[in-house]
Amino acid sequence: MGITKEKTVAEIVTENMGADHVFSKYDIDFCCGGQATFADACKANNLDYKILKKEIETIAQIISSDVNYHEMDIASLINHIQDKHHAYLDQNIPVIGQLAAKVAEVHGENHHEVITVNNLITGFTTNFSKQLATIQKLIYPSIKALFISEENQSKPTTSDRFLLNNLMQKTIEVHQQEGQLFKKIAELTNGHRPPENACNTYKLLYTKLQEFELALHKYIHFEINILFPRVSDHQ
Repeated sequence: MGITKEKTVAEIVTENMGADHVFSKYDIDFCCGGQATFADACKANNLDYKILKKEIETIAQIISSDVNYHEMDIASLINHIQDKHHAYLDQNIPVIGQLAAKVAEVHGENHHEVITVNNLITGFTTNFSKQLATIQKLIYPSIKALFISEENQSKPTTSDRFLLNNLMQKTIEVHQQEGQLFKKIAELTNGHRPPENACNTYKLLYTKLQEFELALHKYIHFEINILFPRVSDHQ
């Protein structure tokens, strides 16, 4: 979405992935003060509009950009996942957790579903952190070691291959559970549609949940449909 001086801070956050991070970085209120125009927000905080606009556009481009993975070797594929997908998920999980907790606290009495959403996000955060640790500390190093061995014309042991395949299969199963969890969240939130007269925080939570679900799906697809099959083909 195009960023103009006349748009409100809330509109820019809604329309541009990563804009909330930029505004938070410069202490620009995109919740209660979200109705201020981008120009007024920049002026009030002594910020250069063009620089801030460029920073938001750059982050949005990084998040949504595609790559030609067919030309990437295994190490590059793993680096891409870590630099793009893992980095994005790591950055946004705390944001969603904070938003979910705040909305549940303020609106849970009248909208019980947001309490359930908050509980689901809390559980997901704990489990996903453990999963990422396993992937980054065990699976990826094992994959790189496998290909280094092949390049050096040495044969990895059968037990090494078995362990790697077992870890990849468990990862696929966990990813499937994550997909179901966010499907349930989508159902609870009526397709990420907030109720009428919802505050900016409420709206932002639903926007971020929808954005995060899409990013999670892209990551899962890249890992289990691109990286893991490439590994299996070389075993």
